[in-house]
Parts: sequence; C-alpha cells; structure tokens
Amino acid sequence: MLQPGDLVFIRGTEGLAGPIKKFTRSPYTHIAGLAIDGELIESQALRRTGYQSLETYRGVADVYTCKVLSPEQRHQIVDFVKREVGGKYDYFLFGWLAFRSLLGNAMPSYFGSKRHICTTLWADAYKQVGIELCPHTPYPTPGELSASKLLQHVGSF
Repeated sequence: MLQPGDLVFIRGTEGLAGPIKKFTRSPYTHIAGLAIDGELIESQALRRTGYQSLETYRGVADVYTCKVLSPEQRHQIVDFVKREVGGKYDYFLFGWLAFRSLLGNAMPSYFGSKRHICTTLWADAYKQVGIELCPHTPYPTPGELSASKLLQHVGSF
C-alpha cells in the first residue's frame, strides 16, 4: 500500500528516456511522489510542477519507501512538494547533469536555483525533514536516488 511521500521511479520509454538511460546507466528516467491517494506530484520538462495520476505510469513504475519516516514527516514532505506546484522546471540543471555524466568530476559545480527537476523536488522535500537521501550527491539522477540506503523497493506498479 502506497503512503504519502513514497517515491515512484519510472522506467521511461518515450522522449528523452533513451539518452537518460544511457547517460545515467540506470533503467529509471523519471521520478514522482505520492501526494494523495492515486495522485502524484512531479516536476517534468515542458510543463510546470504539478499533479499526475498514478495510473499514467502503470506498468513502468517501481515504488520505493523510506521506512524511517514518521507520519508527521510524511505530511511535511507532501506539504513541501504541494507548495512547489506551479513551479518551473530547471532545464539548466538537467543539462548540467547530462554533462556531469560525461565528464564526471571535471564538471564545474552547479549552484542551483529555486527551480527543480524531478529528483531534486523530492530530495529537497526529504531534506527539509532531516532525511538526506543522497548525502554526497546534491543533484541526484533517478538512478542515484533509487540507490539510496534509506529507500526500500516495495513493489512495481
């Protein structure tokens, strides 16, 4: 059973999914998180951060949960993400991550913005309740986020 704040990792097949899989060496190309029953919130290119039906990703999604979260922390995470609804996508960060995958540590630092990509939206939400999913990776890819020691795969959808 999905809980608020659970993360849904998408094995994409359309658009930029192919290059993302190649650059990140991961089957995951996108993430979203459960906000309310059957409704996800996601940050996605070509639209503002917003709600998406869980059904959209049926057959291409894996669900991860963070067992150490209290119900109050889950509520705070979802509240954080709800406040981001309507926000713009961080295209510059997306490009920076693509180059980082090619150049590794030779890539200059990225100093961020108030915009998000799919992973930073949820990583930042967890961070604000004291849960650092990727402590040494400030801008994780979907694959890096799924490898967090704090997340547990609980099923596929």
